[in-house]
Amino acid sequence: MSNSSSEWMTHRETAAYLRTTENALHVARCKRRSHVPTAYKFGKRLLYKRSEVEACIRPVEHER
Repeated sequence: MSNSSSEWMTHRETAAYLRTTENALHVARCKRRSHVPTAYKFGKRLLYKRSEVEACIRPVEHER
């Protein structure tokens, strides 16, 4: 894991950032939906790269 904690987001932070519930994010990840960022497991922690999470919403922002 990188020294910069701001590079990583927790499952809860990711769900809030994507404006969804933690459960909905979990289900989408388990069903391997393409619009969900990759989750990385560090011990018992499930983390997401901030750049990948932000990339998930960029296409939606450009459609406006």
